[in-house]
Amino acid sequence: MYEPNASYLRVYEPAGAFADADYWRAYAASGRAPEQHEGPRLRREALYERVGWPWRSVPSFGREAYVIDRGEDADPLVCPWNLRYRIAQAALELRRLTPEAVAEALVPPDFLASAAEVVAHDDLTDRHEAPADTHEQVASWSVPLRWFACVRPEDRQLVVRPRATWLRYRTPIAKARTQLVVARNLLRAEFGDDADLAAAIGETAEWLEGFGHDSLVELDYGGLVARMDDEELRREDSVDITWEALDKLGAGEREAAQDCYARLVERWRDRRLAERLN
Repeated sequence: MYEPNASYLRVYEPAGAFADADYWRAYAASGRAPEQHEGPRLRREALYERVGWPWRSVPSFGREAYVIDRGEDADPLVCPWNLRYRIAQAALELRRLTPEAVAEALVPPDFLASAAEVVAHDDLTDRHEAPADTHEQVASWSVPLRWFACVRPEDRQLVVRPRATWLRYRTPIAKARTQLVVARNLLRAEFGDDADLAAAIGETAEWLEGFGHDSLVELDYGGLVARMDDEELRREDSVDITWEALDKLGAGEREAAQDCYARLVERWRDRRLAERLN
């Protein structure tokens, strides 16, 4: 089973932020939490093991999460998977966005009814006063440009090993919020409130507002690293280019900022086009 060609934006909260804090503290202490670079593949395996055709109900899963250990004197940071809720929500969204005849073939009525029941009544102890799926956003085949504004070049973590390679950025949520506000304000000042990228950055900033101030934000290139060789990974500087563009925009160098933005768009458009190859 291969890892999906996807990137991830995650929020990790201290275990004490959850209604079932003792469970997550014990889970973290057990050492059974998957590594971030292994999780997507393990989740796909778990899904395929439980869902058969025709789909009749949303399967149940164990309560799993990504964990960051901060030592004995601090609560572990937890990013729950919430697979059952997320599968149910995805089924309902597919039904809403797909023509009826196609949707009925992809999402049978029994499964749809089960999904609606899960979304309406599932136990959301893994989230406090917010939808259970909000700890992680997923993007297929690329990294959304707005995510780059959450982090800075100094937040970069690159590990290149024969059997475990990953590229990710980690930053405190307060820093991520501030950077998104700075980016949004620069774009609004130059292009107005109707700028698409400014609106998208605003949506990401609003999402982060749902988490506590002790949280941590992670931008993970996930399975995209499998489509990049070691040298490409070392040269990957989209975050640097993003902030170069924003700095030039703040300095009034609009054409230079647009050149940076065009480089980003072209880079990630070419990578997204790989989805259409066979």
